[in-house]
Amino acid sequence: MVAVLREQGYEVQSPEGTFYLLPRAPLADDRALCALLAQEGVAVMPGHVVELPGYFRISLTATDEIVERSFPVFARAIAAATSRQAIPTEPP
Repeated sequence: MVAVLREQGYEVQSPEGTFYLLPRAPLADDRALCALLAQEGVAVMPGHVVELPGYFRISLTATDEIVERSFPVFARAIAAATSRQAIPTEPP
């Protein structure tokens, strides 16, 4: 999963003896990213819950099938997040 997420553009470290990943959220608001993923049925925990704003937690306890089904959702989420950040919030 680490390799796929990195390939998609996520910043994520390889876990060392844990059952979760903690990637950097591609949106400034980790809760907004988690909501975006939830809209497509992928449940992750925003980092602010564990005092790590700007990150999100992915449990690695799901089946391989569920993990594989999440890959396209993560790809769409980072694409949407990237396009949102590219849109200026105020006129130049």
